[in-house]
Amino acid sequence: MTNLEKLNKVLFYVFDFKKLEDINDELGPDEIENWDSLGHIELITGLEESFDISFEVVDISRMYTIGGIKKILGKYGIQI
Repeated sequence: MTNLEKLNKVLFYVFDFKKLEDINDELGPDEIENWDSLGHIELITGLEESFDISFEVVDISRMYTIGGIKKILGKYGIQI
């Protein structure tokens, strides 16, 4: 499974996307109904488990969009 597939799997599960085409880098909490505080915690947990990493608190607080998540993952050596 590629890193993009891992990310999409987490996003599908946490945010209940219906199809792959619904996901784009500009989406954030304002556009995704389930991206509330609980959804954010589930997102972080899912990403950490899927990629076997542990985020720094500052990175968790800077996950504003899906594109931003990809950049932060890159900081941990995970290329999407």
